[in-house]
Amino acid sequence: MKRLISLFSLLLAAGCSGDAQPDRPSVVLVICDTWRSDAVSSAGGAEGLTPYVDRLSAEGVRFTELRGHAPWTLPSIASILTSLHPIEHGAGGQVGKFRRMADGVTTLAHAFADGGYRTHAVVNVDFLDPAKFGVTRGFETVDVQSYDNNREVRAARATTEAALRWIEEEAGDEPFFLLVHYFDPHCVYAPPGAFRERWAAPEDRESDWTFGTREQMIAIRTGRLTPGADTIRRAKHLYDGEVAYFDAEFGRLTDRLRASRGSSETVIALTADHGEEFLEHGGFEHGHTLFEELVHLPLVIHAPGRLVPGVVEAPARHIDLAPTLLELCDLPAPGQFVGRSLLPLTRGEGGPPRGTLAHGNFWRSPLTSWVSDGWKLIEQDGAPPLLFDLRRDPGEQRNLAGEAVEQLARLRGELRAVEAGMAALGSGSAASLDEATRRRLEALGYGGATEQDAAPDSR
Repeated sequence: MKRLISLFSLLLAAGCSGDAQPDRPSVVLVICDTWRSDAVSSAGGAEGLTPYVDRLSAEGVRFTELRGHAPWTLPSIASILTSLHPIEHGAGGQVGKFRRMADGVTTLAHAFADGGYRTHAVVNVDFLDPAKFGVTRGFETVDVQSYDNNREVRAARATTEAALRWIEEEAGDEPFFLLVHYFDPHCVYAPPGAFRERWAAPEDRESDWTFGTREQMIAIRTGRLTPGADTIRRAKHLYDGEVAYFDAEFGRLTDRLRASRGSSETVIALTADHGEEFLEHGGFEHGHTLFEELVHLPLVIHAPGRLVPGVVEAPARHIDLAPTLLELCDLPAPGQFVGRSLLPLTRGEGGPPRGTLAHGNFWRSPLTSWVSDGWKLIEQDGAPPLLFDLRRDPGEQRNLAGEAVEQLARLRGELRAVEAGMAALGSGSAASLDEATRRRLEALGYGGATEQDAAPDSR
């Protein structure tokens, strides 16, 4: 398995020749909603799109083969914060059948609090309200914003301000664990000012054209609207503008952290909950497939004095992030966590394989995928299997299920064994949502088209 790592060591304080590192660094976990792995300049994205993310990548460790476990926010972020797969922590479901996280599940916030850390979360969707879905339980305080439509959400600048306000006014001198969830670049695509002028398609740079309203999303799902390639091209340009806007605010957040706390006193982890589709497989948006454009995601960990900068090309998973952050702070991972620290990979060490399980489908019958040794299997009830050789076909354009029968049998056998071994299979309970919450989620596009209403999957 190919790995490219610039230096093979994890520096501890006793071995550093420069400034001594503090015993317990603060940790900032930034999750950008709906951010594709290829929407990063240093990972093949447009030049100049993400200069601040690129700076963090150059100074930290970038993981090129990070995959998530679900194609939409609720189950994906729950996996990040619990080191469990969705069918273990229980959070997820479908339109009209949302499920909250199972009672008794331990979160990363619990682990940091037990280690003496202050904990706070700044989040921007009802799915991350601890009282409603349980995903952010364990945080001392949660600043959650909810919206009546997907046009007037808390934008990146206001999210940064909320995070900085807590750091500078509430955190004090104790180490802290802070979760910052940026809702940009989730639909609707409407980048502000200079970001529209630079990244929108030429015909949209001086207009107010947007795409991805709740009404448009429902029309697409029900087959009443079929956006053409030109519309998707324009939408993708606006999406890039949203990514650039997030990047600028992420840069402002990290610059202020450096100024107030010092770069060696804060560990920063940056990832996405899921990506976005732009007709690569005939679909648009997210939540309804497990193709790479939705589950292959960015991950950068910046920990001066603790990690040597480099690039890791070995497989990594969202469930591995929580134990990694705890190990960087010399804190134990709860026994309930099933992920494994990524730190050995930064030292060039192999270890057991890290197959990646993903499942869920926000709109239709459930999907499951399994990635192992460069191959990917996707299964759906009532549909033939899909099998892709990701090394030769990273865009998943050629289904080899009818040709590579030995690989198909291997991945199916591994997947069945993994599913059988999950102790908490089928956990979680139905979420009881008040009418106002249900309306807000529908206004963001998370509702209004059931499996029965929706058009057949275009795949």
